Amino acid sequence: MFNIVLLVVLVLVAQADKLVQIQALWRHGARTPIFCNWNCEYFRNHTMLEGYLTPTGMRQHYVLGQWMRERYIVKNKLLSDIFNAQEITIYATDVNRTIMSAMSNFQGMYSNNGPNVPNVEESFLKPPNPDAKPDEDIGKSALKYNIQVLPIHMRAAMTDIQLRAYGAPQCAQAAKFQIENQHTQLVKNVSQKAHDTIIQFCNEMNIDPNNFTIFNLSEYMDTFYSSIYNDYPMPEKLQKETYEKADAAYSMTIALKLYQTWKQITTQSAPFFDQLFNYTEQALSKDENVKSSKYVVYSAHDVTVQLVASALNITSAECMAQVYLGQEVQNKNCIYTYPGFASNIIWELWQEETTNEPYFKILYNGTEMNLCNKNSTKCMYKEFKELILAQKGDFEKDCDIEIEPIIEYRVPVWMTTLTIIFIVIIVGFCFYGVYLYKQIRQDKTLLSQNL
Repeated sequence: MFNIVLLVVLVLVAQADKLVQIQALWRHGARTPIFCNWNCEYFRNHTMLEGYLTPTGMRQHYVLGQWMRERYIVKNKLLSDIFNAQEITIYATDVNRTIMSAMSNFQGMYSNNGPNVPNVEESFLKPPNPDAKPDEDIGKSALKYNIQVLPIHMRAAMTDIQLRAYGAPQCAQAAKFQIENQHTQLVKNVSQKAHDTIIQFCNEMNIDPNNFTIFNLSEYMDTFYSSIYNDYPMPEKLQKETYEKADAAYSMTIALKLYQTWKQITTQSAPFFDQLFNYTEQALSKDENVKSSKYVVYSAHDVTVQLVASALNITSAECMAQVYLGQEVQNKNCIYTYPGFASNIIWELWQEETTNEPYFKILYNGTEMNLCNKNSTKCMYKEFKELILAQKGDFEKDCDIEIEPIIEYRVPVWMTTLTIIFIVIIVGFCFYGVYLYKQIRQDKTLLSQNL
């Protein structure tokens, strides 16, 4: 009986599909506040209004890194047990908290698993500075505690359209989108539902409710999230019931403000999918000269995660509003909670064992999502790509990206005219000089003959 079970297991393993590549987009971990509202003076005095990654945020990504290690190193054996730079490409926005989140995450993947130094002369292991020497207990580890360092790629914020296409100056029309979005019927409906909550919130927080909107509420809730996750003080008069009602409205405010329409979603997510497909094609290429990464990371922000999730049709401002308003939800995959700290989307690229055809599985916070508008967590790559490309917006056109024109350096007409006049004058002087020279010689000849 045991032999039969073992044989069945071996057959299933032999016929298992192959995991080829993973790409992961995540939000940074818990941070300090960025809005100056509640407890502002304290945060300002302690230089804490910069959105810096906190120890809580580091721990969140460290644990996520351990989860990634278990799934993709131990279980699926996609990645090497020891860090291999050829297997992994890491991108982060040019912001401290996203860079440090990536670092914390990979310490979880490769905990105490850094390299050892080779057997070379001791002098080769030190800088040329006099008296420089390592700790006595460092042993053969390249770095103390066997830490593994990793390369992180960043683009300048102004040019990062892959991870920050939702704002200006990356998208010149972003400000216009936001102004339009704040006056839609959907926002009016949500604001009407949230009216009593806003009044109650303002009373408990001693805030003037006039001109206080759901978007102002969103900024306060952002500060409260930072406070709760990092053990900062919370307002004593804010009731739990009020906070929970405000939190329910907060979950959809970013989507309502930044990318409320389908056109805004597909336009601003287009550069990200261009890069995702580029790395996917590299992984599937049969050309040995094409270098591909087994693991591509995008360390970004909540707005990036929610934008891409909306483009995948697993959430949207509309479906979140429908949940909040108690209406029938059209999108059955609707994720109506806000992408909290360390939220993540993972694309798993698989190849079928029998046909060798590639397909995607997508995980949101570790849960496999239904894809390709089907009741299935498996979507063939070709079909997935066709769907995304069919909905994809024209980022350069819709965002009014100014493409630098080819400048033809032409000499102005006035300069050409003056140059010609100058040349004519010079030539005229030359002829006149020659004429004078001949006239003088002729006069001298006549004078000598008369003498």
